[in-house]
Amino acid sequence: MEHNNILTHMQAIADRFSAEGLSLYVCSSPAELPALLEEIGKKRVHPMSEVSDEELRSGRAFWLFLKRDGKCITCISAKNIDLGSQDFGNYFRSLAASRYGGRDGVVASVSQPLVDELRGRLIYFGGIEVAPDERGGIRRLGDFAQYVKLLAALRWEFDWMYTIIAYKHRRLADDYGFNGKYRNAISWADPVPEGLANDQMILGLNAVHFSHIVSSVEPGQL
Repeated sequence: MEHNNILTHMQAIADRFSAEGLSLYVCSSPAELPALLEEIGKKRVHPMSEVSDEELRSGRAFWLFLKRDGKCITCISAKNIDLGSQDFGNYFRSLAASRYGGRDGVVASVSQPLVDELRGRLIYFGGIEVAPDERGGIRRLGDFAQYVKLLAALRWEFDWMYTIIAYKHRRLADDYGFNGKYRNAISWADPVPEGLANDQMILGLNAVHFSHIVSSVEPGQL
């Protein structure tokens, strides 16, 4: 039943995009990816949002693109992470150290609510970018964020979904469809890595709440 509900929501969003002359495209090819990112004007993927070629090839990650007239205008990545018995704090510290040249202490602290709640099988969304001449469409961006969550939920079993945003963009939490907001979630040691800040928020959504929403709201109204 939930599978059918997810597909129904996805179709409603895809239809809304189609009415605007837009289409969706999923990329799992490391060879194809650079050219697609270049179309948007994305010069680099932030180290904390990088997706490896092996993750793409193995089906543990993908990129979703929104296109207008065949040209990519928006992108986001999704990655499946199985913490197993590891807690989120240890996972995040290890990830950051690997991304920043072995700086084992680059993460000063991870908030206790994250450690307590984000467990098991995770889906992380990152690398979002909108082409400069396409910015300002909040409804469109919200639909895009909802679609990637639905697509990821079809592909992978999960306990939590999460993403990281700047505090000044916190009002996007509702548009993106996340009900959990973790303020001052990660504290970074000085010097704070480029593009990061100590007031960033982690947005979370657990599987129980996701299931309730997709089963209880009208198609495409997430």
